[in-house]
Amino acid sequence: MMPEFDYFDSRVLTGVINKRPVKYDVFGHMFTPRPPSASELFELHITSRGVSMLPSITNVAPGTMRGGKQTDISVVKAPRFRPKRVFRAAEMLKTQAGQTPYDEQVDPVERAIAEDMDAHHDDIDYTLEIMCAQAAVHGKIDLYDIVEGKSVPTFTVDFKRPASHTIILSGAAQWTHEDSDLVDACTVYDDMVQQETNRSLTDVYMGSKAFAAFRKHPDVKDTLDTRRMDFGTLSLRVQDKFKGVWNGLRVWQVGGTYVDLAGEVKHYLDPEMALFLASGAENVIEYGLPMDIECQGPTQYFAKQFTQDDPSGVYTIAESRPLPWTKEPGWAVLIKAVD
Repeated sequence: MMPEFDYFDSRVLTGVINKRPVKYDVFGHMFTPRPPSASELFELHITSRGVSMLPSITNVAPGTMRGGKQTDISVVKAPRFRPKRVFRAAEMLKTQAGQTPYDEQVDPVERAIAEDMDAHHDDIDYTLEIMCAQAAVHGKIDLYDIVEGKSVPTFTVDFKRPASHTIILSGAAQWTHEDSDLVDACTVYDDMVQQETNRSLTDVYMGSKAFAAFRKHPDVKDTLDTRRMDFGTLSLRVQDKFKGVWNGLRVWQVGGTYVDLAGEVKHYLDPEMALFLASGAENVIEYGLPMDIECQGPTQYFAKQFTQDDPSGVYTIAESRPLPWTKEPGWAVLIKAVD
């Protein structure tokens, strides 16, 4: 016997959607999810190191006053993403793709609800991947709310990446030039990141044109190690982008596009660009409190359903308020490697 719809209350659906696997990609995996907050506001502290040596003192001298790290503080409201779907009652008893009609143990209502939760989760994670890509590639995020399909721009969070960390190569420095020295260049980029964060580079993400020039380069083609494939818990979709290890860096080829709020097609990483990253930097995803009156406390994802009688149907709706945050903006160096 099929359960009543009330059985799938907001607590059950919220538990289901939070247990679904994340679907963000190479950029999202550079950020660590934080426990959900009971507030929609976050005070962002963005630091740069500014190293200086501590002088020694004599036995009778006073202590040395230190200024500490340079810190910028701003208060940001978490964006609000609230996808909504219509699920018609007449469709519930139909066989879904890939499902045997003879399996009496599978409740079509439960299956439909699970598929709806997966779809909501995918929508939110797709948007979160775009935000993480913006934070990593550009050092800032364009924030907006999406409520029932309508996009509402709010403002831009600038993580204040140093301007010197965006480099346009020209002439003999471009990767297509036979005299370019990729090893020395990587040393320079590593020094830049260490100066800001005291961390070393670990990864390089490349667009398609940059990777094509990279793999043909004399400094690379005989030294790219494609045997080390320790991915841990990364999904197959992310694993496919891994191309090997070179000069101590994990090498990834990043493609794909998305459509922004203005309807323009944008690359996650432009084909001619390469992004050098220190994965040990403090990058987090904060989750604000969903605004729905049925939400009973902090959660990464909230979900509920409700019915209508005429026409007979069921709506499922979800809400999440993620905010990626790069606490150390000097963790990345973006270069235009080729024309």
